[in-house]
Amino acid sequence: MAVNLSRNGPALMEAYKQVVDGKVDTNWALFTYEGNSNEIRLAEQGDGGLEEMVEELNSGKVMYAFCRVQDPNSGLPKYVLINWTGEGVKDSRKGVCANHVCSMATFLRGAHVTINARSEDDVEPDSILQKVSRASGASFNFHKNTESRDAPRGPVGSVYRKTNAVEEILKTKKDDFWTQTEREEEVSRRQEGERAGRERERLKGAGHQSG
Repeated sequence: MAVNLSRNGPALMEAYKQVVDGKVDTNWALFTYEGNSNEIRLAEQGDGGLEEMVEELNSGKVMYAFCRVQDPNSGLPKYVLINWTGEGVKDSRKGVCANHVCSMATFLRGAHVTINARSEDDVEPDSILQKVSRASGASFNFHKNTESRDAPRGPVGSVYRKTNAVEEILKTKKDDFWTQTEREEEVSRRQEGERAGRERERLKGAGHQSG
């Protein structure tokens, strides 16, 4: 069965918004199921960061955590989604809930890093921050600055494509120009060589005649 996000929808959305907002202290929210049903409810939320959130994970439950952390590279807010399946969860329940991961990721959208966890070792705060750092570090090296890295990908992307198209045309014209220039220089060198050869032959012939 599909996951049910509608029954407690307003409370779920409010908890999510508080984490994303940044204007309130709340920086994590933890979601789980109503008993053995497929209805999602808010389990806990807080402002104590990853360390506080990890303490609330239950080894007998399937839970979903959404956390706001500070990027070690840029200091900007980043979001982490943790799909928690406790080691005590029955295999049959694991199978059912595994089908809900995509729906939860869609609801808790915006995560820069997603972690599938089963034990406390998988959710060490330092380890999570390292993953955030690596994820943003790769982008940082690629884009060079935070503003382009965190810019929206929609309309901006189309602007980039237009810009790239113009640059490509200019580059092609520039390449054509240099190709033509090199060709003309090659012809000029060849003609110069032929003239020099004829001049040598003429001088050589003149020398024989005078001799």
